[in-house]
Amino acid sequence: MRRRSLFSLLTALVLGACAHPVTPLAVGPEMSWGLTESPDEAKLAFGQEGTDNVVLMLACQPRSGQVLVSLVALERRERPTLILKAGEASTRHPAVAEPNMITDGFIVEATTGADDPALRSFAAGEPLTVGIGGRRTHLPAAPAVGRRFVESCRAA
Repeated sequence: MRRRSLFSLLTALVLGACAHPVTPLAVGPEMSWGLTESPDEAKLAFGQEGTDNVVLMLACQPRSGQVLVSLVALERRERPTLILKAGEASTRHPAVAEPNMITDGFIVEATTGADDPALRSFAAGEPLTVGIGGRRTHLPAAPAVGRRFVESCRAA
């Protein structure tokens, strides 16, 4: 129960913090990757440690083969598409946008496989770019935690 509450709180804070009217999102030197793992879930977030200032959240149930990508958008699009790019790999995923009760924006979520080519490149040490609409955010490579997260999400 505590884990689920912590995940819900972290997700709300993450998604609330992502609503910045900047294109692309401002990524500062104080931001880094953070990995949280439990038997029930794995989460990889990029943001400022100890705050709710988070740019991106990746989450999965270990060995499920599926990864949930969560962002906040300032405007709702009819058919949002989330783009992941790392190295030469680029993938597009249909997304859903729901009103965000914490901010004036929208929660945009897309599900992809743990074997997504862009996630594989990210796990191999490439920087990750995530985009929705005209906004693109470039995030640094995270070879150790990126590989560990993607491997934990892959189907058994």
